[in-house]
Amino acid sequence: MTNVVDELFKNVKTLPTLPVVVQKIFASINDPKVGAKQLAEIIASDQTLTARVLKLVNSSFFGMKGKVQNIYNAVTMLGFSTIRQICLGASICGKFQNVTDAANFSGPAFWEHSIATATIAKEISKKTIKIEPDICYTLGLLHDIGKLLLLENQKERFFEALAMAKKDNIHLHEAEAKIFEVDHAEIGNWLLRKWNLPRDSRRAVKNHHSARTEMISPASPDALTAVVYFANQIAHVYELGQSGNMNVELEEANFKKFFGVAFNDVKLDQVRIREEVGISLEILGVQTGSKVTV
Repeated sequence: MTNVVDELFKNVKTLPTLPVVVQKIFASINDPKVGAKQLAEIIASDQTLTARVLKLVNSSFFGMKGKVQNIYNAVTMLGFSTIRQICLGASICGKFQNVTDAANFSGPAFWEHSIATATIAKEISKKTIKIEPDICYTLGLLHDIGKLLLLENQKERFFEALAMAKKDNIHLHEAEAKIFEVDHAEIGNWLLRKWNLPRDSRRAVKNHHSARTEMISPASPDALTAVVYFANQIAHVYELGQSGNMNVELEEANFKKFFGVAFNDVKLDQVRIREEVGISLEILGVQTGSKVTV
């Protein structure tokens, strides 16, 4: 499939890159040696990201009593997880500022779905299994990034895939495979490989539609894949955003087999999740009818 994707984007002069600072932030998630001082130093090495983070931290949503003037204070006041999410959201959303709307595709709805999947992935990992929630959040945010590459570089054919999915009542990734010989999940995996993200992270994106979760256990290297797989389904069930796929249902039997508990017994706080997604959209500047401005 790699050759197919290479051919698809061979004439693209500049692919989106993941800044070194964001790669370091991602790598810091499981590094016990990285404390508040070290994380602040990583972020402060990028002046643009530092300015964005401080702007967001000082927004009314966080209700800080005084102006936060440096990254170290931001990290200590808001915590590692929140700061990482802000950094990743600002960087990744900022890479795709002109998400074109189509008949069955909306930029704001895409980001709502992506942020919802990220938030749900984080929550179900915290409640059920021992996988670092920040990694689950990051991969939830990235899981559909292949669609954005298609939208930016193969727009007319991507619109054709959207129309086919609706007309034939099939999943978008199935329509993509018919038109491009590859789907957005494989394209996302291809991009994450170029970004030097770890193999288990890439597999979570590659297989977020095709994973055989009945064969995966929480101790498996593919546990991340299962978390993103189910988080994507739950975001659709909750009708949080839309990314071109219709009629997605939660595979409850496989969910229970993987997590060891029925979905209803996990007791996700849907109201709080909706609030968190809404706040994330607003602080990142994602509004209906607008483009991302961070």
